Formats: sequence, C-alpha cells, structure tokens
Amino acid sequence: MISSTGFSTDSMNLLQTRGLSKTQITDFSSLLKEAHEQQANNISAKEVLNTMSKSELQLLQTATSLAFPINVNSLSKEGAINLLAQPDKTGLVDLNNDGIVEVGAARNIMFPPVNAPAYVKDAWDKSTEGLSFFDKAVLELNLHISVYGLEINGMPSKQPPLPEEQWSSTNLVEWFASLRSSLKFSVKEEGWTHFNEVQWDFYNKFESLLV
Repeated sequence: MISSTGFSTDSMNLLQTRGLSKTQITDFSSLLKEAHEQQANNISAKEVLNTMSKSELQLLQTATSLAFPINVNSLSKEGAINLLAQPDKTGLVDLNNDGIVEVGAARNIMFPPVNAPAYVKDAWDKSTEGLSFFDKAVLELNLHISVYGLEINGMPSKQPPLPEEQWSSTNLVEWFASLRSSLKFSVKEEGWTHFNEVQWDFYNKFESLLV
C-alpha cells in the first residue's frame, strides 16, 4: 500500500520508527522525488547530493538512520545512489556484487543480496516467516559468509559467483549440500541446539522453494 507521500507501508513504518515527524516525512518525500527527477536527466547521485543544503543533508541523514553527518565528497558511487533509495530498500544497488550494500558511508550486509532475483527474496520471506529478529539476523550473516566468505582488508575472502550462477539449479544443489554439511558438524559438536534446529527447518523450506 502506497501512502499520499509516495512511501510504502514499510517505508512509513521505518521513517516513523526513526523519529521523523509528518512534516519531515513530507519534506523527505519531496526531496527524493526531486532527486530522482534529476537522476532521470542523467545527473549522478553524487552530483544531486552536492546540490543539497545542509538542512536537506541532515534530513537525509535522519531518514536513512546514519550515525554521522553525510560527507558527499567521501562517498562511493554505490553509497551515493543508495542514499537516495526508498527506506524499504527498494532501489538499492550492489555495484560490485560483494553482498555488502553501501548506504552513504555505512556498509550493510544484506541477505538475500540485492542482486538476487525477486523469487529468491520471496522464498526467503516465506522461509523466515515467524522467526525472531535475532534468529533471522544470524541466518543472514551465516548465509552471507557461506557465499562471500569473510571480508579481509575490505575485500571478500572468496570470489562470489555472478547472480545468474549463484541461483542456478546446479549451484544451489552444491550450496545446500555445503550448508547441511556444516550443520551436521555443528550438531555433532553441540547437539540439537535451538539455532541448529532453526537452520535445519530453514534449509528445508528455502531449498524446497528454490530447487
């Protein structure tokens, strides 16, 4: 459902949680609309941000829940683009396919990756329905590491496959086999802990929707 400001229900809930008033939400909506019109005219996100006033950048900082003031000159192309995405994550990009989304200066792990097909994101939502925030967050981290490895000196420790390869039937079968092998080892060491049971249930649901 889209509100009169042009934001989805999820976006509105996020903005209200972040403490924005109705006036600020309206102002932020106008700011994004103008920014997107400029981008449609081949003006880069970074150039758009450079035209904003100090108060507009402060509003953008609050709306995107950034801890520090926005320093436009220090932003990457990806970080600049994602600052102007919708609060509900619509329009986010991962230009280097590293599974980490830069929003301003912030670097956020996201799983499923923003480059994943829509059906993968839908399968994730269905498979994690009812899970606690903590269980879902740990699953996101574990699955991110299983695809991209750990980041060392700003670089992933292994080369991730391209999105079209990552979600191919062949790669999925190998991926789930690897995930279950790791889970089997955890169960051998720890027994059927709460989270091991969560993983077992999730893998079964997620794989059934993808393979």
